[in-house]
Amino acid sequence: LLNYFIDIFISVFAVVVPAFFYIKLSRNSLNDIISTKYVKQKSMIPILFLGMGGAMIANVATSIVVDNFSLFGIENTSSGLSSGDSSILSIVLNIVSTAIVPAFAEEFAFRGIVMGSLRKYGDTVAIIGSAVLFGAMHQNISQIPFAFILGLIFAYIDCKFNSIFPSIAIHFLNNLYAVTMSILRDASIVSDYVTTIISYSLIIFFCIAGFVSYIVLAKRNENIFKMSDKKNEIVSELNLKEKMTAFLVNPGIILSLVLFLLTTITNLGLISNG
Repeated sequence: LLNYFIDIFISVFAVVVPAFFYIKLSRNSLNDIISTKYVKQKSMIPILFLGMGGAMIANVATSIVVDNFSLFGIENTSSGLSSGDSSILSIVLNIVSTAIVPAFAEEFAFRGIVMGSLRKYGDTVAIIGSAVLFGAMHQNISQIPFAFILGLIFAYIDCKFNSIFPSIAIHFLNNLYAVTMSILRDASIVSDYVTTIISYSLIIFFCIAGFVSYIVLAKRNENIFKMSDKKNEIVSELNLKEKMTAFLVNPGIILSLVLFLLTTITNLGLISNG
């Protein structure tokens, strides 16, 4: 139980402190960086299904790759989700620390502070840049590709609807799905066979619902899946390659990516503890 409280504290602390210093140093307000525009229910529902459909596809693709790591002599030593004991308090804290807190903390950091700060250089670089850092931050080869794809989906949806709320909701639902499957499996609430049936049923449901939502949103707005950068003097001076290069050679970005890479390699078991 203490581990859950520690995870919650670290998740919040790691976001709030850097955000505080960034806002102070940049002399911006949260409202200047993070958009909290209200999204109507008729748009929010298909957005959630579309996002979850994309998450399920990315999840399945990642699982296939991870299951074949051994073919390349790679051992992923990073632990996955674990439900702990089966007490009600443990389950509740597991959901809070795994589904609720990360949904708010990580979205605030990556689709809020990071992406919001980059949007002045164009939505395309903001989407890709925030997704790169979001993927690298997971420091686990089994999660990096999955997180990067999710980062692209979350950022694109937030930019299109000019609000951070859709990505928070999709992030929460995706994590809730993962932790629920973990609880069902580890706490032996139902058999492994039933858990597998439930898991694949939800995957199929969200994929179908996501496809239908894609059609609905495309019919409502034919430009909803087209990306174009804002037109201002900063964006027009540089192309996407030049903007991404400038972003990646930033000392802070380089340091962050190096630290993430070292942890990722350690999780692969390529670095011995002696």
